[in-house]
Amino acid sequence: MAISRAASINVFSVALISGALHGGAAMLFVPIFSFLLLCWSTSAQVNPSPAVDQGMVLAVIAPAFCAAFGFVVGALGALAHHALAQNQRRDTVEVSEPTQIRTASVTNVA
Repeated sequence: MAISRAASINVFSVALISGALHGGAAMLFVPIFSFLLLCWSTSAQVNPSPAVDQGMVLAVIAPAFCAAFGFVVGALGALAHHALAQNQRRDTVEVSEPTQIRTASVTNVA
């Protein structure tokens, strides 16, 4: 089904919104998962390992990486939309055949 009115969208705006959504989701979920992983990994240890510190630093840096990933994915998605919308705007040829009408005769009842 062709797009009836393919509107142009701002690629930068879509990329910013996608980046903000990915970064916001990462700010919410990555520290929670990192904290749960920290609790599960250090439950039997008395002294936490240096990998725990690296994991906590990664939990702080991860939203920036996720926002950058969201920005790139949003830009690619908007560019793909433009490519598909341009493809849908091509002129098409519509062919219609005249309707044939059968007239009923007096002798043909069926």
